[in-house]
Amino acid sequence: MEFSLPTIFPALSVQSRLRSTTEYSGKGVTIALIDSGFVQHPDLMMPNNRIKLYYDAVENTEQPLPPKKVEHYSWHGTMTACTAAGNGYLSRNKYSSLAFDAEVVLIRTMHDTGDIPTATIVKALEWCLEHHKKYSINIINLSVYADELDHTLEHPVTATIEKLVSKGVVVVAAAGNDSRIPMVPPAVSPSAITVGGLDDKNSINIKDDTLYNSSFGTTIHGNIKPEVIAPAIWLPAPILLNTPTQREAAILCALDALPDDLLPVILPDVIHSTHLPSNIFFAKEVKEIRVMISQRLQQEKVISPYYKHVDGTSFAAPIVCSIVAQMLEVNPYLMPQDIKEQLVMTAQQLPGFPLERQGYGVVQPTLAVEKAVRSRKEVLIRL
Repeated sequence: MEFSLPTIFPALSVQSRLRSTTEYSGKGVTIALIDSGFVQHPDLMMPNNRIKLYYDAVENTEQPLPPKKVEHYSWHGTMTACTAAGNGYLSRNKYSSLAFDAEVVLIRTMHDTGDIPTATIVKALEWCLEHHKKYSINIINLSVYADELDHTLEHPVTATIEKLVSKGVVVVAAAGNDSRIPMVPPAVSPSAITVGGLDDKNSINIKDDTLYNSSFGTTIHGNIKPEVIAPAIWLPAPILLNTPTQREAAILCALDALPDDLLPVILPDVIHSTHLPSNIFFAKEVKEIRVMISQRLQQEKVISPYYKHVDGTSFAAPIVCSIVAQMLEVNPYLMPQDIKEQLVMTAQQLPGFPLERQGYGVVQPTLAVEKAVRSRKEVLIRL
């Protein structure tokens, strides 16, 4: 019986990639995710449910939990929510957020047509403005974008963000994923923490770090965006359960792990649940079968039966939210401006890359949390 080495993508955890050594987990902090849509997921609900509320800004309804049924708009939001606060339950905690004890409020904004209109984003933000005290919302993540190229303070997304920050809510926004296209709200909002992308090559070696192709620029008010960057590619995110995508991922991983003598025997019974090419049965050697399985795994970006790797500043932003949650756990006295200052003061710039594309550089969770701890001590001394 001969075994071949598995070919699934070995994605590193966020903790290892950002060299986070802090023991804090966002306990007692609530993150609101304004995104496409959501479903119930074990990484947010097991062993304890940490979903405080689901608000559907499209239908204007509130429910204790998001739907169980997966819709086309469920993927992106569920992935960002688990990036911000997932505990990696289905990976035995390997693919957990830095804030795996934080609670979440989930807010849907994508319509059945696939559109996320500016008016619905504003509706979601206004709901947060009205309810942030009731649900103790400390942080809002925005991985969605308005339609207008408008940098003024009068734009309704920007105006509402400014109100939220003035009430003590930290707002984090994804910069966008195209350096050739100007940024739009919420990324241009002066008081938001705008997050660009780092490409760390899925490595802990900082010499491998380069910039992700994220949006950047200077607003009409002279604000340089983004302020910081965080990993934006090769990031582990959940595959939604009981979907054809998840069933195929499970089968591909199982086939990939089979010994060579069993692979041709099992394959005919399960190939109908995959998108493997039919000519796989004409392969003369097992290694040819393995190549086709490997190619399909790579095409679908599968890293385990329950996770795949994703990219975009949509996922860099919730990573920063998880760091902010750690900071607020150790120092609840921090105001949004304090948090922004401490994040940029502890960030480390990438040498050799334009400053306007990276702001103050790569976020440093351990240093930021240590800064928050010191500032708490200073507050307590003054009290």
